[in-house]
Amino acid sequence: MKIPVLAILCLVATSPIALAFDKDDMATLKKTGSCPGCDLRAAKLQSEDFADAYLKGVNLRDTILKGINLENANLAAADLRRADLEKSNLTNANLESAIMRGADLEKATMKGANFRQADLRDTDFESADIQGGKFQDADIRKASFKRANLSDANLSDANLKNTNFKRAIMVNTILTDAELKNTNFARANLTGARLEDTDLSHANFHRAILTNANLAGAEVSDAAFWGADLSGANLEGVKDLEQHQLNVACGDKKTVLPGNLTISNCGE
Repeated sequence: MKIPVLAILCLVATSPIALAFDKDDMATLKKTGSCPGCDLRAAKLQSEDFADAYLKGVNLRDTILKGINLENANLAAADLRRADLEKSNLTNANLESAIMRGADLEKATMKGANFRQADLRDTDFESADIQGGKFQDADIRKASFKRANLSDANLSDANLKNTNFKRAIMVNTILTDAELKNTNFARANLTGARLEDTDLSHANFHRAILTNANLAGAEVSDAAFWGADLSGANLEGVKDLEQHQLNVACGDKKTVLPGNLTISNCGE
């Protein structure tokens, strides 16, 4: 029986050999600790120490990087699709414009890391420490930040549609001008967060803490605020906010509301 040429090509393209890393590139990485633009696909580098490594444009797709130390590493424009970075150290790492769709960053430490303009769709950040992280203009749709710490992080102008922030710590997090439609903030701590001019339509703030948060000018049509604490929050100029949305929330005398809308006191 003759096997079609196209079928043979498909088998070759998906074979372990086709997905293997370049041995010379791996040797360079091991010897110098850096390897910009190298092909390291499907490599197993768990628990290795590559702090301060220069890896701009490196191909790390489908790699096993669990527990790796990449503190201060330059991974700008790197391909990290589906990489396993669970419990890794990316403190102050530069991942600007990196492609990380589907990567696993659960329980990783990424304080001060730079994710500007990165592709982070479907990425798992559950329980990660990303305090002070920089996510401006990143595509973060359908990612999970469940129980992550994003305090003082900057996610302004990011696309966060359908993203999960359940139980996340987001104290003083900047989200101005971000796309947050259908985003889940259930039980998240958004104390002092900046949400000005965001699209929060259909967002879920079930039992969220929004104390002193700034939502001025945000679009909140069909957003759910059941059990949310809006004490001291600024809702001046919010769009499409209706009284029934506030009837299930609470605030205080410092809560700023548009028009003739009212809110019950959390202390009552």
